[in-house]
Amino acid sequence: MKTRRILFFVAAVALSIPMLSCNSTSEQSSSKPSAVIGDTTGVTDTEIKLGTLMPLSGSAAAAWGIEISKGMQAYFDYINTQGGMYGRKIDLIVGDSQYSGPVATEVVRTLVEQDGVFALIGNLGTEPEAAVYGYLEDRGIPDMFALSGSSELTNPAGKNRFTTMVDYTMEGRIFATYLYKNYDGKKLGILAQNDDYGREGEQGTRQGLKELGARMDVTTEFYDAAQSDVTAQVERLKAAGVEVIMFWGSPVQAANMMKAARQTLSWDAPILVNEANALDITAQLAGYDSIDGVISTTVAHQAWETNIPGVASRKAIMAQVALDLLFDNSTLIGYELGESIVGLFKQAGKNLTRQSYSGLHLHEPVYPCACL
Repeated sequence: MKTRRILFFVAAVALSIPMLSCNSTSEQSSSKPSAVIGDTTGVTDTEIKLGTLMPLSGSAAAAWGIEISKGMQAYFDYINTQGGMYGRKIDLIVGDSQYSGPVATEVVRTLVEQDGVFALIGNLGTEPEAAVYGYLEDRGIPDMFALSGSSELTNPAGKNRFTTMVDYTMEGRIFATYLYKNYDGKKLGILAQNDDYGREGEQGTRQGLKELGARMDVTTEFYDAAQSDVTAQVERLKAAGVEVIMFWGSPVQAANMMKAARQTLSWDAPILVNEANALDITAQLAGYDSIDGVISTTVAHQAWETNIPGVASRKAIMAQVALDLLFDNSTLIGYELGESIVGLFKQAGKNLTRQSYSGLHLHEPVYPCACL
């Protein structure tokens, strides 16, 4: 890999992309590509070059980016040891977005115009992805499996753009259903990141409660994405008489919120956090006493569910190719992103171009290989 500068789950959400069983790559690896006509930028007889935008520094969101990118690299390393895709090894270049739109704009230009990547995969964060998707769309560059639930990315739909997450408005409405069934009549306090991500989740929660006719008084505290200590916001929520806490943001702030509530304020109000924080890193930062009883949505089996054959097999493979990499929800997300892109390469066939790849999504169902 090249680099450039939790919980208890109660609401399961199905991914919007159908899945197929994962098969060995040996058959595909043995067949060599033939001459093709089309845009083969990033593709040679021996290599497929991919890029991703991940926060690796300059932001608390690096708690996501570092481990997810390592999980992706682990799966590509595994595929490469099997001979690659139709004899092509996968080369992943990780661009450090610093969770910033302006930085992401510059980094993606480097990935596209200097490194010559075939596609972008798993760009993390609403602000970075919102800053670059137009640039990628204009150039016909596949922009796959963005890690953001912003409805801006899917409405309107983009020809080359696909996301992985339930949109934040829908997730907020799912939380509203749970809140209505379990805490109607209580006062809800929402702590949200002050950007499109946090605001859409907050608005989706309010919208869902309104649709259900819930009798919940709602108050909101926002925090800036650059701040890691949200104790003051938590104190204001408690002083306002909040009885249930809902969080929309990043793992570092989620953990700090839990510690502030449980340890600093000795406040045992029920806490709900969105799916993006259903990660081992959140629990590690908060301390396991602080996360006891916290509720979250989730979209798949968790890394600790090694009784599930699909989870166990992925853990075994990761141990083969990345001995020092912790197998947790973050690295599993990255691994599955890698599986998904490889599954699509299999469907696209050995004569890979950007046109054939995009045509795959336009004319037939997408079946990424990331099932559990």
